Amino acid sequence: MKNKKYLAQILLVFVTLIWGATFIMVKDALNDAGPFAFGTLRFTIAGILTLVIVNKSIFTLTKTEIIGGLICGFCLFCGYAFQNFGLMQTSASKSAFITSVSVLMVPIILYLFNIQKVKMKVWFAVVLATIGLYILLDPRGGMMNWGDILTFGCALGFAVHIIFQGYYVKKNVRVLPFFLVQAWVVVGLSFINSLLFEPIFAIWSPRLISALLVTGIAATFIAILLMIWAQQILNPSETAIIFSLEPVFATVFAIIFAGEILGLWGYIGGGLIVLAVAYGESG
Repeated sequence: MKNKKYLAQILLVFVTLIWGATFIMVKDALNDAGPFAFGTLRFTIAGILTLVIVNKSIFTLTKTEIIGGLICGFCLFCGYAFQNFGLMQTSASKSAFITSVSVLMVPIILYLFNIQKVKMKVWFAVVLATIGLYILLDPRGGMMNWGDILTFGCALGFAVHIIFQGYYVKKNVRVLPFFLVQAWVVVGLSFINSLLFEPIFAIWSPRLISALLVTGIAATFIAILLMIWAQQILNPSETAIIFSLEPVFATVFAIIFAGEILGLWGYIGGGLIVLAVAYGESG
């Protein structure tokens, strides 16, 4: 059991590493495909692969899986759409740090709607994350841009997705059929918006194709399967702490492959956000 737990931790770190790598890849690929077009292609790949595994189960989808999948799929669409638009106007490092705040938004949203009380440590983590965000985005004034604001929309979308998904998972939905509905909702909404608002769907460059393969196969399909297995062994706190490493990996990849430099204050702010997320979800 101990070895199984170590394996689960290693696999989740691997998943987080992949997610961290995708920020700079997606930012680069958005030069060759619009945000909606990229979302369409990414989730088409993930949706097809999931469909292969689900197979005949698609004909036995329950009402709960369909309704929950539609709601969660819409939230997922909003999250990735805001993230992609944000990445076009802000750095990959900033995007990753802001996105990670979605974990802390969850208990606050639940509190605002009188669904769940918020522990004192979570309030402390929110204050710490807010300080970190201020330092990261506006250490001397004038540093925040539209990309940062759009990425806050992404974090909110992911936070609401976490809440709804947690609600429907407790209703005994089957995970893969449930995700399948979500994936194709993202595909449908992304494709419609791409047709309406993006004059050019995609320019098939090597960087776009490689980004689609990594995000569609590794960062979505494989990551979901590994998460499903690992989260059966690890508790939510352990999982959340591992996931808080995502912006750290994203920053490392952004420095190595894109030469992004946040500066001393930027890294201090980002570090406070990671610390806040890890502390708020621990124990």
